[in-house]
Order: sequence, then C-alpha cells, then structure tokens
Amino acid sequence: MDEIEGSYIYYTTYHEEIVIKGIEAINDYLTHASDKEKRSLLFCLDKYLDPYYGYQLPFFNEAIAVLEEHLFMEHNKEVKEDILQLLANYSKDRLDYLAENIDRMDNELLADAIYSLGLTFNQTYIPILKSFENHNNLGIQRAAKEAIETIGGG
Repeated sequence: MDEIEGSYIYYTTYHEEIVIKGIEAINDYLTHASDKEKRSLLFCLDKYLDPYYGYQLPFFNEAIAVLEEHLFMEHNKEVKEDILQLLANYSKDRLDYLAENIDRMDNELLADAIYSLGLTFNQTYIPILKSFENHNNLGIQRAAKEAIETIGGG
C-alpha cells in the first residue's frame, strides 16, 4: 500500500518515550527517522502539546521552535503539513522563525504557513502578511488577507 495514499499514522509508547526524553531526542528523531516515523512522532507530539490532555511540557516553547526550523529542512510535504498543523493549533502568540523565513517556504505550503502566522494574533506579523496580499497565487493572497483580518490589521 502506498504510504501517502490510504495509509494511516499511529504512535506507540516508543514515540511517547522520545517526546518525554525531551527536545534533543525529538529533534534527532525528526532529523533521522523515516517519513512515516516522523509523522508518527508528530502525531504523538500533538497529544503532548494539546492543553486538553493536561500535559505541560517543560520544553513547550523549544518544541515549537524546533518544529518551525524543521519546516525549512528536507522533509516530504506530508511531514511539513503535519508540522504546520501543530504550529497552527498550538504555537500561541509567536512564530518568529517562520515569520523571518517565510520567503523560503515551499509555494504549495505558503498559504498554510500564512494561516499559521495569522492564528498567533501577533500584530508584528502584519507587515510580513501584507507583502503577500498581491501574490500571483490567489490562494496565497486570500490566506494573507484572512490572516491580516484575523490579527485585526485589516
């Protein structure tokens, strides 16, 4: 079965142990594991970042920073989409690395990255978002305008 089409991602206690070990273990795994294993770890990390489950990672901010950095590393599209989903859901009010490097974002993921910046509600990102209002891709334009409105700058 093709890994991308029709497959499913799950995590085990092994993935939970990696998260519990800390940020270095997470970063190392995201750097060296297979794409399917990276996605499993990200799925597991979702549980630990989500306030609903009551975990309070002492390295929460560092985890967000590592995820931001991995957006710009060699990963397949699905891994990057998973990372963007985590950032959109849990980043709180800061995605500075993403904001500073957004011009390097893959065009096919740019609208999602812009959406994630908007969900920070951080006014300092408005000038960056405004630079995409006239992008040649209508989806990216729309994402930028919606993000600006979400932040309250439009």
